[in-house]
Amino acid sequence: MEYLSLAGILLGLAVLIFISFKGVPIIITAPLAAMVVILFSQMPIVGSFTGPFMTGFTNFAKNYFLIFLLSAVYGKMMADSGAAKSIAYKLSALASKFPGNEKFVAIFSLVIVNSVFTYGGISLFVVMFTMVIIAKNLFEELGIPWRLYTLVSLGMSVYTMTMLPGTPAIQNIIPIKYLGTTPTAAPILGLIGTAVSLVLGIAWIKFQLARAEKLQEGFLPTGTEISKVVLKEEKFEEMNLLLALTPSIVLLIVLNLLKQPAVVALFAAVMTCVVLFYKKYVNMIKTMSEGANNATMAIVNICIVVAFGSVVSASAGYALVIGALDSIPGPPIVQIIVAVNIAAGVTGSASGGLGIALESLSQKFLATGINPEVIHRVAAMSCGGLDSLPHNAAIINDLGVSRLTHKQAYINMFMLTVVTPTIATIVVAIFAMMGVV
Repeated sequence: MEYLSLAGILLGLAVLIFISFKGVPIIITAPLAAMVVILFSQMPIVGSFTGPFMTGFTNFAKNYFLIFLLSAVYGKMMADSGAAKSIAYKLSALASKFPGNEKFVAIFSLVIVNSVFTYGGISLFVVMFTMVIIAKNLFEELGIPWRLYTLVSLGMSVYTMTMLPGTPAIQNIIPIKYLGTTPTAAPILGLIGTAVSLVLGIAWIKFQLARAEKLQEGFLPTGTEISKVVLKEEKFEEMNLLLALTPSIVLLIVLNLLKQPAVVALFAAVMTCVVLFYKKYVNMIKTMSEGANNATMAIVNICIVVAFGSVVSASAGYALVIGALDSIPGPPIVQIIVAVNIAAGVTGSASGGLGIALESLSQKFLATGINPEVIHRVAAMSCGGLDSLPHNAAIINDLGVSRLTHKQAYINMFMLTVVTPTIATIVVAIFAMMGVV
């Protein structure tokens, strides 16, 4: 029965990926995929949906809704005030200062912009809409193939999400609940992972640019669809870079220096936006309301994949997989990498997979005697590997916003958000076994 259940998990995952490719919302595909797992595992249908499915959904919402809410409101306030665009324009203007290397500098400057946004606590979904306008103009002006836009994902969901010490990303906050650590857990390991990711990422960017040059490829044809879209770029008053960055600086100080919970740090960032930018909002209440609506959509999408993952974790096939962890050759840290990657891959969600893995395995990990800070950093980095398979909601949304297809541009996302962080995690694990924290 365990092997039949395992087959159901694999088939359910295939269903999740295939239907997501067809553009069906995850809120519909996840229950269908869960049904496949339930049937193959011979679990009670109603009891599984009212039990593990809804328990996984509600528990994730209970634990992290406020973080998503404040993060989305904060991101929307940064966008509507013009602060986010001010940061983006000032940093992307670097491209013109390096004649002969404009294309590489243009792409890497957008990587830096993404890094500043996401490390500063701005919601990934807000970043997508802000970046595509700036990137489209820059790529068209410099003749960079639009399919290479996805190269900027290096700064969006790699090191700022799970590696840099003190990041307010939810993936860095979740382990605190289970391990009693802090957002700056294992800082040296995090910096090593960041360095590895940047080296590999830059190498891939240069490779893709050289390949495009060899093919004499320009902005078109992959920019055809984005060119048909009238991108809405509202007028805004560009502000001083330090002023624009102040709310993010406040967030990081409150979170890491004052050691306050993420909810408090995000609230402080929101209030800083209110104080500094209140004259720049056409309707502040509307901005906050739209941010709250964005949060609702984002957390429901993640909760629904967590719910699917909870059904998987309640199945006999999952128990078979977890039981096999002890037979994996090598040190216990390898089990952490494998277990978290499996959970993230099954759910297509870094935060969802990390939550599921730590909920069921954190005590097992702690019992190995590994430093909790090391577990925190390695587990967080591991959730940023297989989560970015094609059915990942952020991947689908980013490709949709940029009017690119998986066939045209997913390869960059795969190399930068699956392969790169996986290699970085392995390197970090080696250093951890040498006693580095």
